[in-house]
Amino acid sequence: MKKIITIVIIVLLAVGFGYFLFKISPQKTGNNPSLGDLNLSQVKDIKEPRPVEAGDYILGNPAAANTLVVYEDFECPACANFSPIVLQVPSQLKDTKVIFRHYPLPQHTLAVPAAYAAEAAGLQGQFWKYYEQLYIRQNEWNNLTDPTQKFIDIASQVGGINIDQFKNDMLGKKGKSKIEKDITEAMGLKIGGTPTIYFNNKLLELGAIDKIKQQAEKLYK
Repeated sequence: MKKIITIVIIVLLAVGFGYFLFKISPQKTGNNPSLGDLNLSQVKDIKEPRPVEAGDYILGNPAAANTLVVYEDFECPACANFSPIVLQVPSQLKDTKVIFRHYPLPQHTLAVPAAYAAEAAGLQGQFWKYYEQLYIRQNEWNNLTDPTQKFIDIASQVGGINIDQFKNDMLGKKGKSKIEKDITEAMGLKIGGTPTIYFNNKLLELGAIDKIKQQAEKLYK
C-alpha cells in the first residue's frame, strides 16, 4: 500500500511540474518547426489585449461598444468545440464584436500552417467563413503529414476565394507578421492554453453562451 501511495504521489508531482513548465514557457518550440520559423523574441509582460487595430478580424458590428477577444489554435479540439459559441457572441451579447487572435500551441504541429491558410482567406475577406470550416473539418486535416491540398479544398468550398491567390498567400506566409504579433501578445498575457477569452479586457471563464453572457453583463459599457 505504501508503495502504491508513493507512486501516486510521484505521478502527481510529475504532472504538476509539467504543467508548471508549460505555464512559464508556453511557446517552447520543441519538435514543432513551424513555431521555430516565427520570431517570438519581443515578448513583454502585459495586462490586457492590445486595442482593436487595422488588420484584425472582426465578427459583428465594428463600431460595437463591447469587445470580446478570443485566442485560438486551429488544431485545438477544445477550440473547435468552442467555435460555435464564438460565432454566437455578436447576436447573444449586447452591442459586442469579436476579435480573433492566433495562439498556436507548441504541441500542435499543423496549427501554424492552418493559421497561414486562415490568413490567406482573410486577405480576401473570407476569414470567418474559413474559420468555421477549418473547425468543422478539423478531423480531415489534423493528422495529415501535409495538409496544404486540404486547406486549398476547404477554400474552394467556402466560395468567394481566388484559389491561385489563396495558395500563393498561404505558401508565401503572407500572414506571418500578424501571427507573430498575436502569439507574442498571448505570451505576454501568460495565456496557458486555448481557447482563452477576454471581454472588455477582463479574462472570462469558458462555458456555454449563457455563462459567457452572465459574466459579460457585469462588464458592459
